[in-house]
Amino acid sequence: MTRSAPTHLTPAGADAAATVAVAFHGDDDVVVSVRGPLDAAAVRRATRLLAVADVEGARHVIVDVVGSPDAHAALRGALDPLRTRLQARGGWLLVEGAPAAPQEPSLLDVFAAYAQATRGDEARIPAPRAVLVG
Repeated sequence: MTRSAPTHLTPAGADAAATVAVAFHGDDDVVVSVRGPLDAAAVRRATRLLAVADVEGARHVIVDVVGSPDAHAALRGALDPLRTRLQARGGWLLVEGAPAAPQEPSLLDVFAAYAQATRGDEARIPAPRAVLVG
């Protein structure tokens, strides 16, 4: 099924302290946003949403953890294998807001590269692996 408009999902039972939401943009692009301190239930929700993105065949996943300082460490067990699977399909994973990750490009770099690719300016864009592998 091709999605023509973003599909936003916030799992039922998400509370105000920690929120995890996912937005599917077409068939290939997914943004997972994590806000607030993560308890065990929020980590499980985020892990499930990442698994759904993987099963749905997403190639480009952005995990925004700017609003949750402990999320990167709490989700590392799900993020590392996901990164490997995405790279195997020619995709990439970006964790925006991850501490001590200088190898990750900024979100603006990713959007600029994505905009160039959608305009057909692929010759000026480094291969996704060269830009986004961490």
